Amino acid sequence: MLENITHATTGLTFGSLSVTPLSDGYLNIPAAYFPDLNPADREKVSPATRFGANTWLIETSGRKILVDTGSGTALRDHFPATGTLGWQAPEKTAERAAITDIVITHMHADHIGGLSHDGISLFPNAEIHVQENEWDFWTDAGLLSRLPEDRRPLAALIQALAKPIRDQVNRHSGEAGLGDGLTLLPAPGHTPGHQIVHLSSGGKEALLLADAVVSDVLQFADPDIRYALDTDPGLAAETRKSLFGRIAADGIPFAATHLNTTGFGHLTRRGSGYLFEQA
Repeated sequence: MLENITHATTGLTFGSLSVTPLSDGYLNIPAAYFPDLNPADREKVSPATRFGANTWLIETSGRKILVDTGSGTALRDHFPATGTLGWQAPEKTAERAAITDIVITHMHADHIGGLSHDGISLFPNAEIHVQENEWDFWTDAGLLSRLPEDRRPLAALIQALAKPIRDQVNRHSGEAGLGDGLTLLPAPGHTPGHQIVHLSSGGKEALLLADAVVSDVLQFADPDIRYALDTDPGLAAETRKSLFGRIAADGIPFAATHLNTTGFGHLTRRGSGYLFEQA
């Protein structure tokens, strides 16, 4: 176990790393996305529950590393409160050019919508890191024909967003060190190549869990609760329980994309589940 981090309300600074959360707005997710809830839990998220839309900027040793890019304009028809980072805006050209690396935790549109706009890569100087099986799954030319009809529009959107950045992509297989205390860790279940980020510097550590947990209202208390957009719900639950156990046992501060806080927090065991406390 590494020693606990002294940190601010929203971000973290430890060793040579500075982590700044960047909110991309929020999404209202219908209760139907959680298909197997008991009546008490269903009441907590009915008719819809609010998901945060967090991304992160990591700065270290002359590098500026984004973890996910938010939705851009890709989801505004269905989720009008998303895309507030506005990476496509002309006044952000210099900020975009300064980004050296982008970690894509997975390729759902709320995570890659800010990568490209109108067929053009928005971050021309960035090396983009993604798990090989994630990239291969979503960019497969035969994917649309294999999917149910109601899922094809989302997959087509993902392919359109990915095409302009294909020459910038560095595909990883399994655990991968990016240097400067960043390590990518496979966390499968939500998507085939979903990954999280482990940060370590100066004898301290933190985790960015992406979509390993999606509902702070439901899944801390009961990590077995399943989510309709998980590719493999059973595997996603096993990944979640393993991560929660590690976080609680070692006192690791963590953040996740869809928590309703941009800040980091801790977990302590409570019965068969966990209690989340903002740090």
